[in-house]
Amino acid sequence: MRVESRTFGEGEGRLYSGSPLLTLIIPTRNEAQNVPLLVRELSRGLGDVDYRIVFVDDSTDNTPEVIRKLSREDGRVDMIHREGEEREGGLATAVTTGLDSVSERSTYTCVMDADLQHPPEKVREMLEAALSSGSDVVVASRYVAGGDYEGLSGPVRKAVSAGSKTLAQIVFREARKTSDPMSGFFLVKNSSISGIQFRPTGFKILLEVLVCAPELKVVEVPLRFQARNAGVSKATFRQGLDYLSHIASLFWFVPAAGRFWKFALVGGSGVLVNTLTLVVLAEFFDTSKVIAWMFGVGVSILTNFLLNSAFTWRDVKHASPIHFLLRGALAYPVAVIGIGANFAVYYPLLKYVSDAFPYYVIFNLLGIVAATSVNFILSSKLIFRPTRPDYAHEEMPPEELTAQIRTELKADRAGIVALDPTVTPANPGFTSNSLSDAEAGLIGLVGATMQPTLAVTGPRRLPQARTNARWMNSLAVPVSDDRGVTGIVYASRTSSEPFTEEDLYWLTAYTSTARRIFSSTES
Repeated sequence: MRVESRTFGEGEGRLYSGSPLLTLIIPTRNEAQNVPLLVRELSRGLGDVDYRIVFVDDSTDNTPEVIRKLSREDGRVDMIHREGEEREGGLATAVTTGLDSVSERSTYTCVMDADLQHPPEKVREMLEAALSSGSDVVVASRYVAGGDYEGLSGPVRKAVSAGSKTLAQIVFREARKTSDPMSGFFLVKNSSISGIQFRPTGFKILLEVLVCAPELKVVEVPLRFQARNAGVSKATFRQGLDYLSHIASLFWFVPAAGRFWKFALVGGSGVLVNTLTLVVLAEFFDTSKVIAWMFGVGVSILTNFLLNSAFTWRDVKHASPIHFLLRGALAYPVAVIGIGANFAVYYPLLKYVSDAFPYYVIFNLLGIVAATSVNFILSSKLIFRPTRPDYAHEEMPPEELTAQIRTELKADRAGIVALDPTVTPANPGFTSNSLSDAEAGLIGLVGATMQPTLAVTGPRRLPQARTNARWMNSLAVPVSDDRGVTGIVYASRTSSEPFTEEDLYWLTAYTSTARRIFSSTES
């Protein structure tokens, strides 16, 4: 990958210096006819705004030469040119490549297409909306009042667009924050997504942002989606498959994403377990049908609890083995309440409406929906209620924050480190007199990469049989405020039970709202 720039006379191989208010990330693939007009329109629309443009280019035509010429004429224009295997992932990885290259160099980033279907003059309106509302994300929506999607070619593409939007909003409640979670035109505050490792498949980056950072505040501006200025559309059947793959990836790998549907899937498996247990006991062991039914219900409740622990609520940790058993025991009365909700819906409809086919089947399905909803709500509030606090208070004193972290992670030590603005791998930006070598090394790594990190240092020799090996475990996560990444929170312990990815996930989420702790440490 070649990063090309002539900004401020800094020469080849380096992105712009300085910290502009806005960076525009624009993926390009064979857009030579559109790029000059786009740059002119952005310059006209943004006026005195301090902005930069970074084209992430995968072209096979003369688009790179066109961008280089524009860069020589306008120092705000840069290009990241990708070749060969670097282009794998297409638009999705092009956007994330751009975000990775500039996220710490500007306050806001706007993602848009190069084909002028996204009106350049809309960027200023989006930036003003973000500044006036204090929002983390501004979406240019085709489906809000004042917007339209007439620029989509043909009824099939319009139907696919509307269907994709609806699917995302059904599966992910985070996607319901906007009327257009499939929009490719959005603006995001960089500090709000700092530290998140995006792994999108296909071209729907906004959906990845919304699902991976569910606490973001979102506002919309209307978008009249225009017809392509020049060139041909990149939309293909393969991109449709990539979108479905992206939905599946978010659903599977993001713990809190689509939690209700995960619960419903587990419930479906419980029906199979229930039926199989009933048939085996009744047919092969000649057990009473009532006894077989009772065993079937009991076994299915147990398997549902285990699967929900491992899949649906895998990010909710058990405080101890006893706590796990108590949660399992609580699953039974919750399931009984769910069965009661089913009956409360099914029986009155059956008695007072009709008991004829197909009505009783429909009423049964309505009862199942009611039972599933009640069971999910009670499971969320009672069985799998997080034992740890979700977020730190914004004004929480540093001493209280570190004490809470030590308690929740069972850590020997926890602390906060305020970073110097000029942090580099050679200059970690903190003094390490009070830190162990392992802690200092990890904090230096996080300071350089700005990524949450977990480290486990094993014993110097293999443990003897029947002994518990003890490891030095450390976690460290960056914390941001309006100025960017300002410090690091860390925790460490020496234990036979190493920290897990779930611990890192919790520490990242917990400290994400403690935005002012480092200003407290500096006073």
